[in-house]
Formats: sequence, structure tokens, C-alpha cells
Amino acid sequence: EAMPGASKTSNGPDEERTLCIDGLENSQVLNMAVAALIGALLGVIISFTVNCTLVEISVNAFFAVYFGVLFVIISSWMLYRVYSGEHPRPILLGTFSAMVMFSGILCFVLESNWVVNMSRGAKVPLYSILGIAVTFALLFSIIDLVNYCYGSFGATPGKALVETEEQVLLIVATATVLGFLFGLVFGLLDVEDQPYNKLREALVQQEHICYPIGAIVSAVASAFNQYLREKNSQEYHYESVRKDDVLDDEDF
Repeated sequence: EAMPGASKTSNGPDEERTLCIDGLENSQVLNMAVAALIGALLGVIISFTVNCTLVEISVNAFFAVYFGVLFVIISSWMLYRVYSGEHPRPILLGTFSAMVMFSGILCFVLESNWVVNMSRGAKVPLYSILGIAVTFALLFSIIDLVNYCYGSFGATPGKALVETEEQVLLIVATATVLGFLFGLVFGLLDVEDQPYNKLREALVQQEHICYPIGAIVSAVASAFNQYLREKNSQEYHYESVRKDDVLDDEDF
């Protein structure tokens, strides 16, 4: 029997493995918290960018044409990247890339009489589609850039930040939810039809609604993406051969 007060020692490889798993879980929670903070900040930036883009497209004919051309170029680049690489779910990503191209074409007709004369409720679906397209294009570009930088200069070269099918579906779902909500708020507040002297006030009101949405949704998505990334890293984690596992010539 062990003496009272004796220190507890390891019972073997199983206990050591359990301690390693516990340490990894603590590290995973910390990484998810950091990812959530970064995601919240990124969500606020995306909210500001999408809202300003929707305003410029709606009230300025020059910027409507400018963003229309830009969306067509970006969507063409995304389609090339999707079908020339090894992206998971290429059909899904290709569909959203085509939506970005459709939104670019939509920018050219926003100043047409049939669009200007539409009711506020009828414009909401148009701005929701535009919001989804802008958010998806922005997220796709940011993640593609981060993947390139992380794969080239990260601690594990070639290991992308977003690479599995689950992560791609998460990004697509996040872009859809954020873009739809941004476009919905923009359309319901009727920001595009506000007088010029009240446009800034309407934009500030919209941002007060969209900033928390962008921060919360992006924080949750970033934390879950980090969880999926940690899970994928554990599945493909390399474990060096222990000395006990080396076979001697006598074992043959």
C-alpha cells in the first residue's frame, strides 16, 4: 500500500497520453478565444465595408459602374481559382462566384427607372443579394490571402488556415448570413432613398445595428473554424516513434 502523503506518480503511457490530451484541450480553448476576438474585429470591419459599398452603389452612378466592373473581375478570378485548384465543394463555391458576377451586372441597372421606382419592400431582395455577394467576395479574398501568407510564412509551411470541406461550408454559411442581414437592414431602413443631408445619419443608424451582428456572427464562426482546424490537425498529427515501439531483431 502507498504511504499516506506520498506523491502520485504516473501509472504508465495511458496516463501520460491523458495528460497530453488535457493540455491540448486547454490550448485549443485559448486558440478559439483568440480566434473569436480576431473574428469579432474582422466582422466589424466587414460590416463597415459592406455598408459603405451598398451606400456608394445606391447613391453614386460612377461607383455603381466601378463596383460592377470590380465584381465581374473578382468573380472571374474566383471562378478561375476555384476550378483551377483543389478547393472542396467547387460547385458550391462556383455558384457563389457566379452570384458575385450577377451582382456586378446588377450594379449597372440600379440607376434604371424600373429599379428606382420600386417599393422599399421590393428592393430588399436586391440589396440582400448584393450584400451576400459583397460579403462573400470580401471573405473569399481575405481568406485566400491569409491562406497564401500562412502557408508561405507560417510555422507549418503549406498548412492552410481554411482547407477542409467543413471549413469551406462554414465560410459560405457565414458570408450568406452576414450578407443577407446587412442587405436586409440596408433595405428596410431605406438608406438609399434618404436625402443627402440625412444620409450620414441613416448610415450611422445602420452601422449601430450591423456592427454587433458582424462581431457576434464572425466571432462564433472564427472560433468554430479554429476548432475544426485543431480537429483536423489532431487527425493528421505526427507522433514520433517511441523507443518501446522499436522492434529488435529478436522479434522476427
